[in-house]
Amino acid sequence: MHKPLGNNRCFLFKSLRYRCLHKFIKNIPGIWFWLANFLFWLLLTCLATENTYRGLIDSGKPASWFIIWWKYIPWWMLWALVAPFIVASSKSIPLKRGHPVAFIVKNILAGMFFMGGYWALTIIMTLVFEYDGFTLTNWVSAYEMWVRSLLHIDLIVYLAVLSLGYTISYYQSSRDEQLRNENLARQLVQVELQALKAQINPHFLFNTLNTIASLIRLDKKDQAVKALTELSMMLRKVLEHQSSQLTTLEQELEFINSYLAIQQMRFENKLQVKLDIDADCLHNDIPFMLLQPLVENAVQHGSQLESDNNLLSLTIKQHFNQLKVELINKVSEKSEHKGFGIGIKNCRERLDKLYQGKFSLQLQPLENHYFKTSLLIPLGEHND
Repeated sequence: MHKPLGNNRCFLFKSLRYRCLHKFIKNIPGIWFWLANFLFWLLLTCLATENTYRGLIDSGKPASWFIIWWKYIPWWMLWALVAPFIVASSKSIPLKRGHPVAFIVKNILAGMFFMGGYWALTIIMTLVFEYDGFTLTNWVSAYEMWVRSLLHIDLIVYLAVLSLGYTISYYQSSRDEQLRNENLARQLVQVELQALKAQINPHFLFNTLNTIASLIRLDKKDQAVKALTELSMMLRKVLEHQSSQLTTLEQELEFINSYLAIQQMRFENKLQVKLDIDADCLHNDIPFMLLQPLVENAVQHGSQLESDNNLLSLTIKQHFNQLKVELINKVSEKSEHKGFGIGIKNCRERLDKLYQGKFSLQLQPLENHYFKTSLLIPLGEHND
């Protein structure tokens, strides 16, 4: 049997009312807002009291500062109780695009509710502070006092508190949106960095497997086995850093040494490797596989020369708060070496995303057909 439509409507109404109440309670400010709110209205009460007191004294009328302050409490200090709920109301009634009429109607109804409650409490507090008992005569006197009061000031105060609530609400919404955008931007950078690493790894693997294949074709099986051992160590490091962009310089150099060992097996006397590493900077973090593409680029050019013992010099020093890397290699006289390839390109893109322009990567031809790659990166400023 189908339930009566009236029961369904009643259930939906109760459910909607519960959600609205739950949202309103959730938006009530915390204890620090209550404390600051109480101190603000207390200060405002004292200022209003001081202003009235001085006015009476200047006009020659007798006045008691404490009595004036006591009479102002029902009018000013009640806002300390009502204001947090008005702020909660502003958070519960956001301005939605395309629904201005609903926004205005809800705020009018909320204003009628809060102002009605505030004025009712004002009359009750006046009875408590200025009259002896809740007799009918006292009720009438308190009501007449309320009617003669500056009600438009109360409306102005309500609108000021409501505006403050919307200011706080939109500031928090803007801040939350900014944080979400920053998180999404960081996630996007990480995804792009992972994509760049994914491009580097196959490129490096392809060249290394070609090297091992060449050793096998030359019937250098012992060297091929050793090369495979070095490659397995390198792949293990790649897997270890699959979810991390950073490694220590010491681990990066171990990776490079394995790579150079494989290349020297292939090219034998073609390469003369010289490493000059400052031991003080071995513990510093750098992007994983950052130096390997630079070294690979130098190896490819040096190995193509007909001469032997072609220099490949890698120097790494710590210069103040920066890591200074210099790589010098020999190139062919006819080479139009511009220093760019997929490895160098990815290296530059990774540096730009990790250091946001706070780095230097320069490629410079030298005399006697040498080429220098200079890299300068800040220490401790990466975005992992």
